[in-house]
Order: sequence, then structure tokens, then C-alpha cells
Amino acid sequence: MEVVRNIPVRPNHEMPGANDPILQSLEAYWQALRHAGQIPSRNDIQPRQIDNALPHTFILQRISPGVARMRVAGQQLHDLLKMDARGMPIGTFFAPSARDEIIALVDKAFSEPAIIAVPLCSPGNIVRAPLTGTMLMLPLRDETGQTNRMLGAIVTEGPRGNRPRRFEIAKDMPLRHETLGVKLASAQSHPQPAHEKGPDATHPALRLVINNG
Repeated sequence: MEVVRNIPVRPNHEMPGANDPILQSLEAYWQALRHAGQIPSRNDIQPRQIDNALPHTFILQRISPGVARMRVAGQQLHDLLKMDARGMPIGTFFAPSARDEIIALVDKAFSEPAIIAVPLCSPGNIVRAPLTGTMLMLPLRDETGQTNRMLGAIVTEGPRGNRPRRFEIAKDMPLRHETLGVKLASAQSHPQPAHEKGPDATHPALRLVINNG
């Protein structure tokens, strides 16, 4: 089910994550990789170039419409879930009430394609403080021109606590939804099956961000 949300018009500095240095640096790197307005390739990503952002960074693989899984996940994402995030669906980071909306937004980021930034909140209770944050999504293409990978990051503010956190989409902040206007390859509707080896397998440095020690 696609969730439609009215997005208020706000100045750029009020967009989610607009003032966060980690998200700023990650998007600046992604923008620098664009050639003639095209979306960067998964093979273009060099971990050493985004060293400061790596603990917060993920790469999603689109398995099919409505299904996207973490293929790379940084240590800070492990700390949010209290488990290895690799292989998990993106909805794992969200409360059940938010999953339909986040899945619809992820699908838009892949299919339009679009840059999307989502304001996050994880309510507090008697034993833990509230947590806020931002999830940024930046599309990537493969060697066939399909947009079936996503470079992104989740940054948070506040103590995470000792138990897994799940997010809702903050309703008091605007979404950022910036359609890129790029023509997709004709095979876009057929993402690479999850069992096939792809460019993620050739970038072990990104995979080693997780440290369970």
C-alpha cells in the first residue's frame, strides 16, 4: 500500500539532516560522483573517501518492489538494532505503524529515482530517553543502468540505550523528496536476484565496518 504524504514547503536549511555534517559530507561525495547528471555507480563508491560517515552508512539492495535489504551496514546501525543489520529488510529499523510509509518512500527513491531524507523519532519511556534522527537515501546504478542499490545513512541524536530502537517518521518535520529526472534503463523492473553476486561482493572494505567484538 502506497502512503501519500503532503510535504510542506520549507527552506533548505529546515530539511531533515540539512545541518548534519555526516549527511552533508556523504551527499557531497555522491554528488561529486555524478557524471553528466547521471546517477553514480555502485562500483564508484570508495570506502576510504567516506571514512567519517562509514559507521552510519548502509547500502540497500532492491530485491523486488517493496522489498529492500541491507547489504552493507555500519557499526552505528548495528548499535541501533543490537544485532548485525546486514541482510535485514529496511523495515527492521521501523515500528510496525511506520513500515508501510517507509517502504513506499524507499520504492520511490529507487523507481523515480529520487533523493529522499526522512526525519525519524523513537519515543522515550520511563526507562529510556527519546531519540531523533534522519535517514538519507541516495540512489546508485549498476553496470546495466538499473537503480537497484541505495547509498544511505542513519544519524541520530540522543542516547540509544541498551535495547533495540525502532523508529517512527516524525510528523512535525518535512520530508525531503527530490526527484532526479534521470531516465532509467529498460530493465529497471527486474532487479538483480539476491543470490547473484554483484558489486557488493567486490567491496569487502565496506562490509568490514561491522565489528561485533
